[in-house]
Amino acid sequence: MSAILKDEEFVAVEAAVKAGVVPQSVAAAFNELSALRAELKKLGQPESYYLKAMNCPHHHRIFAAEPHSYRDLPLRLAEYGTCYRYEQSGELFGLMRVRSLNMNDAHIYCTEEQFADEFRAVNDMYLKYFKIFGLEKYQMRFSTHAAEGLGKKYVNEPELWKKTEDMVRKVLIESGINYVEVANEAAFYGPKIDVQVWSAIGREFTIATNQVDFAVPAKFGLTYRDKDNSNKTPLCIHRAPLGTHERFIGFLIEHYAGNFPLWLAPDQVRVITLNDDAALIDYAKGIVNELRANMVRVESDFSATPFKAKIADAEKTRVHTMLVIGGRDMEAGQVSVRLHHGGPQGAKPKAEVVANILASIRERKA
Repeated sequence: MSAILKDEEFVAVEAAVKAGVVPQSVAAAFNELSALRAELKKLGQPESYYLKAMNCPHHHRIFAAEPHSYRDLPLRLAEYGTCYRYEQSGELFGLMRVRSLNMNDAHIYCTEEQFADEFRAVNDMYLKYFKIFGLEKYQMRFSTHAAEGLGKKYVNEPELWKKTEDMVRKVLIESGINYVEVANEAAFYGPKIDVQVWSAIGREFTIATNQVDFAVPAKFGLTYRDKDNSNKTPLCIHRAPLGTHERFIGFLIEHYAGNFPLWLAPDQVRVITLNDDAALIDYAKGIVNELRANMVRVESDFSATPFKAKIADAEKTRVHTMLVIGGRDMEAGQVSVRLHHGGPQGAKPKAEVVANILASIRERKA
């Protein structure tokens, strides 16, 4: 309310109220406004809020909030955080480049002795994700610095550059990972790995990153007490296994052409009756309830709409599995299974179908 009156206006109204020359309703409203202004002053000056462009500084501040010993390392801080970046309008591209983005970002603080195991574990995590999502074509892009960029494009620490690049290279070679080395494309604070993948139609994407940072922890004054009782600066590994989730989802849509495997499909199952017969619907509802009780994303179509139209609608919306139920299915305790782009699979016992669906989701089958 205080924003309604400017300071000089407030003073003028205050004088009129004190002089008793304003209506009682105005005086009452002014007194209420005065009380609110007094309460706001107790709260102090207004705070400023900023849009977060990255998680790194906040994680560094968390590390610096309390003293650490070498026994505390490695310290891993992970966050599903939302960040904001003002991309130019011409650079925005569907889900692939957005201004509000979500990342499963993490920072791992470790000693030089721990680095190899930690860096390898991150790479192994990426390989695990590739297997889960069925990504068969990928490559680790190992980006290093260039000597002429020291002090300009890169932190001017030639010895640390050589040491960390040798450490990363050794991990990649020992792990037998398919990688290519590219000079003069590192981050300003250290070498990095960009994970390149190819969609089913052959388009290349940068899907994740794994970076070494030997410079920024020192700038933030991050230290730990080592075995010899001296203070040392930890190495920091920046990792984002799926990159921004928006971009990753965009990649998956293209990779699967919208035809997701059962475990990933937005519409996993639809139970369809041949007609709106009450007994048929009761039988179908039991299947729907059992699947929902097991956290399956299942919808139903028990309408009187012609059967072929129901199937066409399910195919159009890319429902992965259709369970079709007619009178003979009900009498035999079965359901007829149909797969999107797979066609009819025949009638099977109800319990077997439900068990197969749950197993396929649990095991993330392709």
